[in-house]
Amino acid sequence: MEIQPLLSANDILAQPRFGLAREIYVRDMLELHENQPAENRLLIDGGAATIFMSVIIMDAGHRPHDRATWPTMQLLKRQMEAHGIASWRRTHDIVRRLADTGYISAYRAPNDRRVTLLAPTDRMLIHDRRALRVYYHPLHVLFPDPGYPEPVNHDPAFHRMAREICAAFLAHAQQFILANPVIAFFLPRQAGHMILTKLMHVCAHQDDQAPPQVSFLKIGDSFGVSRTHVRKLLQGAAELGFVRLSGNSVDVTPKCRAGFDRFLADTMAGHDLIYRMAKARMAPGEDAAAAPIATVEAL
Repeated sequence: MEIQPLLSANDILAQPRFGLAREIYVRDMLELHENQPAENRLLIDGGAATIFMSVIIMDAGHRPHDRATWPTMQLLKRQMEAHGIASWRRTHDIVRRLADTGYISAYRAPNDRRVTLLAPTDRMLIHDRRALRVYYHPLHVLFPDPGYPEPVNHDPAFHRMAREICAAFLAHAQQFILANPVIAFFLPRQAGHMILTKLMHVCAHQDDQAPPQVSFLKIGDSFGVSRTHVRKLLQGAAELGFVRLSGNSVDVTPKCRAGFDRFLADTMAGHDLIYRMAKARMAPGEDAAAAPIATVEAL
């Protein structure tokens, strides 16, 4: 079996079809989150999104014989507090909301009935497989041979292995986020990444030299945030040169487009590496490469 060289973010940005990959990412991300305000208020919030992902990663890395890997509330709280994501109380409240809405379940540890363990429900896993596909679909378009059939086809075995590996990449992801001023501004703010993604969609064909033409008044409606929140967010972005405002209209600047593209390329390169590692670890019986490869829809 021929081993392909690792992809770098620069390799991805240099691809002639990168623009198409961006369009697919933007479309798929909006398809996953747009017009679901109640769910978005729960899942797009930075702390809740991190806890959501952490529960999945903890479950994927759970080894019953190794008590240190048990996905307990105490372990989750320590992780969130250590990384400055959420306090013990906030972590508890978010987990309760995720449990009340059917994303997290709790059960007694078979080896110690005094300990309660957390686990993702089928609803949570299905949502996360869809989210993982958002990042692999553009890669599948750019590099279809051999492609990325497992995540594109929502393969459960690949998903579990990939999420177990993800734990080792969280610090690296934080580094390239902080090194990207555009993403470092938008990502920590409520619905910030989704608002940026929506702007990349609605402003895709705007003339950078012409006055802004796209209204931002209804952008927040799709993601469960107020118009006041969106306005303040965009005013802050304008001060940094990421968007141009004119009344209630907005356009993204070349600086913003470049930052978004760099973020996308960085995440795609990271997911390519995770894919290779997951494939190398998966047992032959778990290999889903023989499954029908999803077709790439024409835009």
